[in-house]
Amino acid sequence: MFVSFFYSMRRYLQFNFYGFVLGVLTLAIMPTSFALGQSNSIDRALALIGDTVITLNEYRTRHRQQRLETADYPEFNGTVDKDLLDLMIDERIQVIEAERRRLRVSDTEVDRAVEFIAKQNNLTVTQLINQLTSDNFTLAEFRESLRQQQLIRKLIDTVANSRVRVTDQEVENYLNARSELTEQTDTQYEVAHLLISIGGKSEEAIESEVENMTFIRERIVQGLPFETAVRDFADSGQEEGGYLGWRAPGQLPELFVKALANMDADSNNLSEILQSENGLHLLKLLAQRGGGQMVLQQSIQHILIQPERNETADEARLRADTLYESIINGESFESVARLHSDDESSRQDGGELGWVNPGQLERRLENAASALPLNTVSQPIQTRFGFHIIQVLDRRKADMVREVAQNKARESIFRRKAEELFKSWFRSAKQRTFVEYIGG
Repeated sequence: MFVSFFYSMRRYLQFNFYGFVLGVLTLAIMPTSFALGQSNSIDRALALIGDTVITLNEYRTRHRQQRLETADYPEFNGTVDKDLLDLMIDERIQVIEAERRRLRVSDTEVDRAVEFIAKQNNLTVTQLINQLTSDNFTLAEFRESLRQQQLIRKLIDTVANSRVRVTDQEVENYLNARSELTEQTDTQYEVAHLLISIGGKSEEAIESEVENMTFIRERIVQGLPFETAVRDFADSGQEEGGYLGWRAPGQLPELFVKALANMDADSNNLSEILQSENGLHLLKLLAQRGGGQMVLQQSIQHILIQPERNETADEARLRADTLYESIINGESFESVARLHSDDESSRQDGGELGWVNPGQLERRLENAASALPLNTVSQPIQTRFGFHIIQVLDRRKADMVREVAQNKARESIFRRKAEELFKSWFRSAKQRTFVEYIGG
Protein backbone atom coordinates (compact mmCIF):
# COMPACT_ATOMS: atom_id res chain seq x y z
CA MET A 1 0.00 0.00 0.00
CA PHE A 2 2.84 2.34 0.87
CA VAL A 3 4.33 2.18 -2.58
CA SER A 4 1.09 3.40 -4.16
CA PHE A 5 1.11 6.42 -1.86
CA PHE A 6 4.48 7.49 -3.20
CA TYR A 7 3.56 6.67 -6.79
CA SER A 8 0.59 8.99 -6.29
CA MET A 9 2.92 11.57 -4.82
CA ARG A 10 5.09 11.54 -7.94
CA ARG A 11 1.98 12.00 -10.06
CA TYR A 12 0.94 14.90 -7.87
CA LEU A 13 4.29 16.59 -8.34
CA GLN A 14 4.05 15.92 -12.11
CA PHE A 15 7.68 15.11 -11.92
CA ASN A 16 8.21 11.71 -13.49
CA PHE A 17 10.35 12.95 -16.35
CA TYR A 18 12.90 14.27 -13.88
CA GLY A 19 13.56 10.76 -12.64
CA PHE A 20 16.69 10.71 -14.78
CA VAL A 21 18.27 13.35 -12.54
CA LEU A 22 20.38 11.21 -10.24
CA GLY A 23 17.43 9.02 -9.42
CA VAL A 24 16.44 11.57 -6.84
CA LEU A 25 12.71 11.32 -7.22
CA THR A 26 12.31 7.57 -7.37
CA LEU A 27 12.35 7.32 -3.59
CA ALA A 28 10.81 9.34 -0.82
CA ILE A 29 12.90 11.09 1.79
CA MET A 30 12.36 10.03 5.37
CA PRO A 31 13.74 12.35 8.03
CA THR A 32 16.23 11.29 10.66
CA SER A 33 13.71 11.82 13.45
CA PHE A 34 11.58 9.04 12.02
CA ALA A 35 14.47 6.61 11.83
CA LEU A 36 15.49 7.31 15.38
CA GLY A 37 11.96 6.83 16.60
CA GLN A 38 11.62 3.42 14.99
CA SER A 39 14.80 1.71 16.09
CA ASN A 40 16.13 0.62 19.44
CA SER A 41 19.61 0.04 18.08
CA ILE A 42 22.49 2.36 18.89
CA ASP A 43 22.68 4.88 16.10
CA ARG A 44 25.86 5.99 14.35
CA ALA A 45 26.78 8.31 11.52
CA LEU A 46 27.34 6.93 8.02
CA ALA A 47 28.12 10.15 6.17
CA LEU A 48 28.64 13.84 6.77
CA ILE A 49 27.08 16.23 4.22
CA GLY A 50 27.90 19.83 5.01
CA ASP A 51 26.94 20.21 8.64
CA THR A 52 24.29 17.44 8.52
CA VAL A 53 24.56 13.71 9.14
CA ILE A 54 23.01 10.60 7.58
CA THR A 55 22.70 7.99 10.31
CA LEU A 56 22.50 4.22 10.26
CA ASN A 57 18.93 4.28 11.56
CA GLU A 58 17.97 6.73 8.83
CA TYR A 59 19.56 4.40 6.29
CA ARG A 60 17.69 1.40 7.75
CA THR A 61 14.42 3.30 7.40
CA ARG A 62 15.15 4.06 3.78
CA HIS A 63 16.19 0.46 3.21
CA ARG A 64 12.89 -0.75 4.69
CA GLN A 65 10.96 1.62 2.47
CA GLN A 66 12.88 0.38 -0.55
CA ARG A 67 11.78 -3.16 0.30
CA LEU A 68 8.17 -1.99 0.42
CA GLU A 69 8.53 -0.45 -3.02
CA THR A 70 10.61 -3.25 -4.62
CA ALA A 71 9.46 -6.80 -3.95
CA ASP A 72 12.83 -8.48 -4.60
CA TYR A 73 14.94 -5.96 -2.71
CA PRO A 74 17.11 -7.93 -0.23
CA GLU A 75 16.74 -7.70 3.54
CA PHE A 76 19.22 -5.58 5.46
CA ASN A 77 22.09 -7.80 6.58
CA GLY A 78 24.17 -5.18 8.33
CA THR A 79 26.05 -4.10 5.20
CA VAL A 80 25.32 -0.65 3.80
CA ASP A 81 24.48 -0.55 0.10
CA LYS A 82 26.70 2.26 -1.16
CA ASP A 83 24.38 3.00 -4.12
CA LEU A 84 21.47 3.65 -1.77
CA LEU A 85 23.65 5.71 0.55
CA ASP A 86 24.94 7.75 -2.40
CA LEU A 87 21.35 8.42 -3.46
CA MET A 88 20.53 9.65 0.04
CA ILE A 89 23.61 11.90 -0.04
CA ASP A 90 22.56 13.37 -3.40
CA GLU A 91 19.09 14.06 -2.02
CA ARG A 92 20.50 15.70 1.07
CA ILE A 93 22.71 17.98 -1.01
CA GLN A 94 19.67 19.10 -2.97
CA VAL A 95 17.66 19.78 0.17
CA ILE A 96 20.58 21.82 1.53
CA GLU A 97 20.76 23.78 -1.73
CA ALA A 98 17.00 24.41 -1.71
CA GLU A 99 17.11 25.70 1.84
CA ARG A 100 20.17 27.82 1.04
CA ARG A 101 18.11 29.46 -1.71
CA ARG A 102 15.35 30.05 0.87
CA LEU A 103 12.86 27.91 -1.01
CA ARG A 104 9.88 27.02 1.12
CA VAL A 105 6.93 24.61 1.03
CA SER A 106 3.83 25.84 2.85
CA ASP A 107 1.54 23.72 5.00
CA THR A 108 -1.21 24.37 2.46
CA GLU A 109 0.89 22.83 -0.32
CA VAL A 110 1.53 19.76 1.82
CA ASP A 111 -2.18 19.56 2.71
CA ARG A 112 -3.09 19.50 -0.98
CA ALA A 113 -0.54 16.75 -1.62
CA VAL A 114 -1.91 14.59 1.21
CA GLU A 115 -5.49 15.06 -0.03
CA PHE A 116 -4.47 14.22 -3.59
CA ILE A 117 -2.64 11.06 -2.57
CA ALA A 118 -5.57 9.91 -0.44
CA LYS A 119 -7.95 10.49 -3.35
CA GLN A 120 -5.69 8.65 -5.82
CA ASN A 121 -5.76 5.64 -3.50
CA ASN A 122 -9.57 5.87 -3.07
CA LEU A 123 -9.15 6.76 0.60
CA THR A 124 -10.19 9.55 2.87
CA VAL A 125 -7.40 11.37 4.68
CA THR A 126 -8.37 9.48 7.85
CA GLN A 127 -8.12 6.15 6.05
CA LEU A 128 -4.74 7.20 4.65
CA ILE A 129 -3.50 7.96 8.17
CA ASN A 130 -4.72 4.58 9.37
CA GLN A 131 -2.91 2.81 6.52
CA LEU A 132 0.30 4.69 7.27
CA THR A 133 0.02 3.70 10.92
CA SER A 134 -0.36 0.03 9.99
CA ASP A 135 2.91 0.35 8.04
CA ASN A 136 4.58 2.00 11.07
CA PHE A 137 4.64 5.47 9.55
CA THR A 138 3.03 8.54 11.13
CA LEU A 139 1.25 11.35 9.32
CA ALA A 140 3.84 13.86 10.55
CA GLU A 141 6.64 11.80 9.05
CA PHE A 142 4.73 11.29 5.81
CA ARG A 143 4.08 15.05 5.57
CA GLU A 144 7.77 15.78 6.15
CA SER A 145 8.66 13.39 3.35
CA LEU A 146 6.20 15.16 1.05
CA ARG A 147 7.55 18.53 2.07
CA GLN A 148 11.10 17.58 1.17
CA GLN A 149 10.03 16.06 -2.16
CA GLN A 150 8.24 19.30 -3.00
CA LEU A 151 11.29 21.25 -1.88
CA ILE A 152 13.42 19.32 -4.38
CA ARG A 153 10.79 19.98 -7.05
CA LYS A 154 11.08 23.69 -6.42
CA LEU A 155 14.85 23.48 -6.58
CA ILE A 156 14.69 21.78 -9.97
CA ASP A 157 12.16 24.35 -11.13
CA THR A 158 14.52 27.10 -10.05
CA VAL A 159 17.62 25.59 -11.61
CA ALA A 160 16.20 24.06 -14.79
CA ASN A 161 12.72 25.38 -15.59
CA SER A 162 13.61 29.02 -15.16
CA ARG A 163 16.70 28.73 -17.37
CA VAL A 164 15.69 26.29 -20.11
CA ARG A 165 13.96 27.78 -23.13
CA VAL A 166 12.59 25.91 -26.15
CA THR A 167 11.99 28.02 -29.24
CA ASP A 168 9.27 27.50 -31.81
CA GLN A 169 11.97 26.95 -34.42
CA GLU A 170 13.49 24.13 -32.35
CA VAL A 171 10.04 22.50 -32.19
CA GLU A 172 9.56 22.82 -35.95
CA ASN A 173 13.03 21.41 -36.62
CA TYR A 174 12.27 18.48 -34.32
CA LEU A 175 8.97 17.74 -36.09
CA ASN A 176 10.50 18.12 -39.54
CA ALA A 177 13.10 15.50 -38.64
CA ARG A 178 10.38 13.14 -37.37
CA SER A 179 7.65 13.27 -40.00
CA GLU A 180 5.81 10.34 -38.42
CA LEU A 181 4.70 12.67 -35.61
CA THR A 182 2.83 14.97 -37.97
CA GLU A 183 1.90 12.96 -41.04
CA GLN A 184 -1.64 12.52 -39.69
CA THR A 185 -2.05 16.11 -38.53
CA ASP A 186 -2.25 18.13 -41.76
CA THR A 187 -5.77 19.40 -42.30
CA GLN A 188 -7.38 19.33 -45.74
CA TYR A 189 -10.68 20.92 -46.74
CA GLU A 190 -13.07 19.94 -49.52
CA VAL A 191 -14.39 23.32 -50.60
CA ALA A 192 -16.80 24.99 -53.03
CA HIS A 193 -16.42 28.69 -53.83
CA LEU A 194 -18.72 31.45 -55.10
CA LEU A 195 -17.05 34.61 -56.38
CA ILE A 196 -18.39 38.03 -57.33
CA SER A 197 -15.62 40.24 -58.73
CA ILE A 198 -15.21 43.80 -57.46
CA GLY A 199 -11.75 44.64 -58.83
CA GLY A 200 -11.68 48.16 -60.28
CA LYS A 201 -15.28 48.94 -59.25
CA SER A 202 -16.36 52.13 -57.49
CA GLU A 203 -17.29 52.15 -53.79
CA GLU A 204 -20.94 52.59 -54.77
CA ALA A 205 -20.77 49.60 -57.10
CA ILE A 206 -19.05 47.51 -54.42
CA GLU A 207 -21.80 48.35 -51.92
CA SER A 208 -24.34 47.20 -54.48
CA GLU A 209 -22.44 43.93 -54.99
CA VAL A 210 -22.35 43.35 -51.21
CA GLU A 211 -26.14 43.67 -51.19
CA ASN A 212 -26.32 41.17 -54.06
CA MET A 213 -24.05 38.73 -52.22
CA THR A 214 -26.16 39.11 -49.06
CA PHE A 215 -29.23 38.17 -51.10
CA ILE A 216 -27.43 35.15 -52.60
CA ARG A 217 -26.32 33.94 -49.20
CA GLU A 218 -29.84 34.23 -47.82
CA ARG A 219 -31.15 32.17 -50.77
CA ILE A 220 -28.57 29.44 -50.02
CA VAL A 221 -29.48 29.41 -46.33
CA GLN A 222 -33.14 29.03 -47.37
CA GLY A 223 -32.31 25.95 -49.44
CA LEU A 224 -30.94 26.98 -52.81
CA PRO A 225 -28.19 24.44 -53.74
CA PHE A 226 -24.77 26.05 -53.59
CA GLU A 227 -23.79 24.81 -57.05
CA THR A 228 -27.00 26.31 -58.49
CA ALA A 229 -26.18 29.67 -56.87
CA VAL A 230 -22.73 29.53 -58.45
CA ARG A 231 -24.11 28.80 -61.90
CA ASP A 232 -26.75 31.56 -61.60
CA PHE A 233 -24.78 34.35 -59.94
CA ALA A 234 -21.00 33.76 -59.78
CA ASP A 235 -18.43 35.38 -62.06
CA SER A 236 -16.38 32.20 -62.44
CA GLY A 237 -16.45 28.45 -61.80
CA GLN A 238 -19.96 27.96 -63.15
CA GLU A 239 -19.21 24.72 -64.95
CA GLU A 240 -17.87 23.04 -61.82
CA GLY A 241 -20.52 24.53 -59.56
CA GLY A 242 -17.72 26.34 -57.72
CA TYR A 243 -16.09 23.05 -56.69
CA LEU A 244 -12.41 23.53 -55.76
CA GLY A 245 -11.74 19.98 -54.54
CA TRP A 246 -9.50 19.05 -51.61
CA ARG A 247 -7.13 21.83 -50.59
CA ALA A 248 -4.48 22.06 -47.86
CA PRO A 249 -4.29 25.35 -45.94
CA GLY A 250 -1.14 26.31 -47.85
CA GLN A 251 -3.11 26.10 -51.10
CA LEU A 252 -5.75 28.60 -49.97
CA PRO A 253 -5.68 32.34 -49.23
CA GLU A 254 -5.24 33.15 -45.54
CA LEU A 255 -8.67 34.80 -45.59
CA PHE A 256 -10.22 31.46 -46.56
CA VAL A 257 -8.18 29.44 -44.06
CA LYS A 258 -9.27 31.61 -41.14
CA ALA A 259 -12.91 31.25 -42.16
CA LEU A 260 -12.71 27.48 -42.65
CA ALA A 261 -11.03 27.01 -39.25
CA ASN A 262 -14.28 28.15 -37.61
CA MET A 263 -16.59 26.04 -39.80
CA ASP A 264 -17.64 22.41 -39.83
CA ALA A 265 -19.10 20.31 -42.61
CA ASP A 266 -22.22 19.30 -40.68
CA SER A 267 -23.91 22.30 -39.12
CA ASN A 268 -21.85 25.39 -39.97
CA ASN A 269 -20.70 24.79 -43.52
CA LEU A 270 -21.45 28.16 -45.13
CA SER A 271 -19.11 31.09 -44.55
CA GLU A 272 -20.01 34.67 -43.95
CA ILE A 273 -19.36 37.05 -46.86
CA LEU A 274 -15.59 37.39 -47.24
CA GLN A 275 -14.15 40.45 -48.95
CA SER A 276 -10.72 40.60 -50.54
CA GLU A 277 -9.19 43.29 -52.69
CA ASN A 278 -10.62 41.82 -55.89
CA GLY A 279 -13.73 39.95 -54.88
CA LEU A 280 -16.56 38.96 -52.58
CA HIS A 281 -16.51 35.29 -51.60
CA LEU A 282 -18.74 32.62 -50.14
CA LEU A 283 -17.28 29.27 -49.13
CA LYS A 284 -19.06 25.99 -48.56
CA LEU A 285 -17.18 23.39 -46.53
CA LEU A 286 -18.16 20.00 -47.96
CA ALA A 287 -15.83 17.84 -45.84
CA GLN A 288 -12.67 17.95 -43.78
CA ARG A 289 -9.99 15.35 -43.18
CA GLY A 290 -6.80 15.09 -41.18
CA GLY A 291 -6.00 17.55 -38.45
CA GLY A 292 -7.46 15.46 -35.67
CA GLN A 293 -9.97 16.80 -33.20
CA MET A 294 -10.82 20.49 -33.36
CA VAL A 295 -11.53 21.90 -29.91
CA LEU A 296 -12.36 25.34 -28.57
CA GLN A 297 -9.46 26.74 -26.55
CA GLN A 298 -9.72 29.70 -24.22
CA SER A 299 -6.95 32.10 -23.24
CA ILE A 300 -7.56 32.74 -19.55
CA GLN A 301 -6.19 34.88 -16.74
CA HIS A 302 -7.01 33.95 -13.17
CA ILE A 303 -6.42 34.96 -9.57
CA LEU A 304 -6.63 32.27 -6.89
CA ILE A 305 -7.44 33.14 -3.28
CA GLN A 306 -7.06 30.32 -0.77
CA PRO A 307 -8.07 30.42 2.91
CA GLU A 308 -5.09 31.25 5.07
CA ARG A 309 -4.31 29.48 8.33
CA ASN A 310 -7.14 30.02 10.83
CA GLU A 311 -9.21 31.79 8.15
CA THR A 312 -12.72 30.62 7.27
CA ALA A 313 -13.99 30.16 3.71
CA ASP A 314 -16.31 33.16 4.19
CA GLU A 315 -13.36 35.34 5.17
CA ALA A 316 -11.40 34.18 2.11
CA ARG A 317 -14.45 34.92 -0.06
CA LEU A 318 -14.57 38.43 1.38
CA ARG A 319 -10.93 38.98 0.41
CA ALA A 320 -11.68 37.73 -3.11
CA ASP A 321 -14.70 40.05 -3.35
CA THR A 322 -12.51 42.98 -2.36
CA LEU A 323 -9.98 42.16 -5.07
CA TYR A 324 -12.78 41.79 -7.63
CA GLU A 325 -14.08 45.25 -6.75
CA SER A 326 -10.60 46.76 -7.08
CA ILE A 327 -10.32 45.35 -10.63
CA ILE A 328 -13.78 46.57 -11.56
CA ASN A 329 -12.81 50.02 -10.25
CA GLY A 330 -9.78 50.23 -12.51
CA GLU A 331 -6.85 48.35 -11.00
CA SER A 332 -5.22 46.11 -13.57
CA PHE A 333 -5.90 42.39 -13.44
CA GLU A 334 -2.19 41.67 -13.88
CA SER A 335 -1.06 43.76 -10.91
CA VAL A 336 -3.71 42.26 -8.61
CA ALA A 337 -2.65 38.76 -9.69
CA ARG A 338 1.05 39.45 -9.06
CA LEU A 339 0.39 40.90 -5.62
CA HIS A 340 -2.37 38.63 -4.31
CA SER A 341 -2.82 35.38 -6.26
CA ASP A 342 -2.00 32.14 -4.42
CA ASP A 343 -1.28 30.33 -7.69
CA GLU A 344 2.51 30.38 -7.77
CA SER A 345 2.71 28.99 -11.31
CA SER A 346 0.84 31.93 -12.90
CA ARG A 347 1.25 34.77 -10.39
CA GLN A 348 4.41 36.23 -11.90
CA ASP A 349 2.79 36.19 -15.36
CA GLY A 350 -0.08 38.35 -14.18
CA GLY A 351 -2.34 35.32 -13.75
CA GLU A 352 -2.07 34.15 -17.36
CA LEU A 353 -2.78 30.44 -17.84
CA GLY A 354 -2.24 30.57 -21.60
CA TRP A 355 -4.46 28.58 -23.96
CA VAL A 356 -6.59 26.15 -21.97
CA ASN A 357 -8.15 23.04 -23.53
CA PRO A 358 -11.53 21.58 -22.56
CA GLY A 359 -11.20 19.41 -19.46
CA GLN A 360 -8.08 21.11 -18.11
CA LEU A 361 -10.00 23.19 -15.59
CA GLU A 362 -12.32 22.04 -12.85
CA ARG A 363 -15.81 21.75 -14.34
CA ARG A 364 -17.32 24.65 -12.39
CA LEU A 365 -14.49 26.95 -13.46
CA GLU A 366 -14.60 25.79 -17.08
CA ASN A 367 -18.36 26.32 -17.28
CA ALA A 368 -17.98 29.82 -15.85
CA ALA A 369 -15.22 30.64 -18.34
CA SER A 370 -17.24 29.34 -21.29
CA ALA A 371 -20.19 31.55 -20.35
CA LEU A 372 -18.07 34.66 -19.74
CA PRO A 373 -17.91 37.33 -22.49
CA LEU A 374 -14.42 38.15 -23.70
CA ASN A 375 -12.44 40.61 -21.57
CA THR A 376 -15.02 40.52 -18.78
CA VAL A 377 -13.95 39.89 -15.19
CA SER A 378 -15.91 37.25 -13.31
CA GLN A 379 -17.06 37.51 -9.74
CA PRO A 380 -15.25 35.04 -7.43
CA ILE A 381 -15.98 31.40 -8.30
CA GLN A 382 -15.54 28.80 -5.57
CA THR A 383 -13.88 25.45 -6.26
CA ARG A 384 -12.15 22.94 -4.02
CA PHE A 385 -8.93 24.93 -4.53
CA GLY A 386 -10.32 28.23 -3.27
CA PHE A 387 -11.87 31.28 -4.93
CA HIS A 388 -11.03 32.20 -8.53
CA ILE A 389 -11.42 35.49 -10.35
CA ILE A 390 -11.08 34.88 -14.08
CA GLN A 391 -11.00 36.76 -17.37
CA VAL A 392 -11.19 35.18 -20.83
CA LEU A 393 -8.89 37.05 -23.20
CA ASP A 394 -9.60 35.13 -26.41
CA ARG A 395 -11.06 31.95 -27.87
CA ARG A 396 -9.99 29.87 -30.85
CA LYS A 397 -10.48 26.49 -32.46
CA ALA A 398 -7.34 24.38 -32.37
CA ASP A 399 -6.20 21.13 -33.94
CA MET A 400 -5.39 18.92 -30.97
CA VAL A 401 -3.45 16.34 -32.96
CA ARG A 402 -1.05 18.99 -34.21
CA GLU A 403 -0.86 20.50 -30.74
CA VAL A 404 -0.13 17.12 -29.16
CA ALA A 405 2.74 16.58 -31.60
CA GLN A 406 4.12 20.04 -30.82
CA ASN A 407 3.81 19.46 -27.08
CA LYS A 408 5.64 16.13 -27.34
CA ALA A 409 8.41 17.77 -29.30
CA ARG A 410 8.67 20.66 -26.86
CA GLU A 411 8.73 18.31 -23.86
CA SER A 412 11.39 16.09 -25.42
CA ILE A 413 13.63 19.06 -26.21
CA PHE A 414 13.03 20.52 -22.76
CA ARG A 415 13.88 17.24 -21.04
CA ARG A 416 17.15 16.93 -22.92
CA LYS A 417 18.15 20.51 -22.14
CA ALA A 418 17.01 20.27 -18.52
CA GLU A 419 18.90 17.03 -17.99
CA GLU A 420 22.11 18.52 -19.32
CA LEU A 421 21.68 21.71 -17.32
CA PHE A 422 20.73 20.06 -14.04
CA LYS A 423 23.50 17.46 -14.21
CA SER A 424 26.04 20.20 -14.84
CA TRP A 425 24.63 22.29 -12.02
CA PHE A 426 24.55 19.35 -9.61
CA ARG A 427 28.17 18.40 -10.32
CA SER A 428 29.18 21.91 -9.34
CA ALA A 429 26.93 21.89 -6.26
CA LYS A 430 28.35 18.56 -5.12
CA GLN A 431 31.92 19.79 -5.56
CA ARG A 432 31.09 22.73 -3.32
CA THR A 433 29.61 20.50 -0.60
CA PHE A 434 31.71 18.76 2.02
CA VAL A 435 30.93 15.01 1.92
CA GLU A 436 32.68 12.41 4.07
CA TYR A 437 31.90 8.70 4.38
CA ILE A 438 32.30 7.70 8.02
CA GLY A 439 31.26 4.05 8.24
CA GLY A 440 29.45 1.25 6.45
